[in-house]
This record gives sequence, C-alpha cells and structure tokens, in this order.
Amino acid sequence: MPYTANIRRLLFMLGTTPSYAGFQYVVYGLSLLSENNGAGLQLVTKWLYPDIAKHYHTNWKTVERDIRTLIGVIWRKNPSLLQYIAGYPMKYKPTVSQFFAILWEYLSFSFPESSTL
Repeated sequence: MPYTANIRRLLFMLGTTPSYAGFQYVVYGLSLLSENNGAGLQLVTKWLYPDIAKHYHTNWKTVERDIRTLIGVIWRKNPSLLQYIAGYPMKYKPTVSQFFAILWEYLSFSFPESSTL
C-alpha cells in the first residue's frame, strides 16, 4: 500500500525505526484514519487507541505509552523537521492527538493521490 510506505518513510525521516513498537502503531493508526477520512482525529482515546490495541493484541494504555515514547524520540532527534511538518514553531513536544493531526495533515497534503484522503 503506497500510503503505508509514505508514512513509514516520514517516520524514518523524523528519526525513528520499526524497533519502536509505537512506530507500527502510528503507521496502523494513520492507515485507519485514512480509511475513515480523518474522522477519528477527535476520538484518539475512544476510537483510535482501542482499534490499534485490538489489531496488535494489546491494551490501549500500552498503545498510548508506546506512541508517546515514539514522539519523545522524534522530539529529541529531529524537532526541527517535526516543526516544519507542523507548519509552526512548537515549544513543547506534541501530545499524541496533536502528533496524529500533524502527520495526518502533512501526509494528506503531500500525498493526496496515495490515500483516500
């Protein structure tokens, strides 16, 4: 799926690898958002975490923690690229909801033909 490849490439550029569990969770989460045209961005805790957890046979708290860890790695390794992608300066690392929104908007703008966005 080309959209998945774009997500993975972006996460690599941000300084992460699949060795982090959160990497796969973010790829799958953004794919779910693509299938639902971004509708789940307001329901990260109630919809996205549980769906990711179900897919990976874990619980939503693990999903949240691992994604927060991934965001922390990105914030340490490449905050300037994350801020560029966001389109605005950030004083603090983004929350999980903000992170998904930033990546969603960037990917939907940059690769509209690769997804159902």
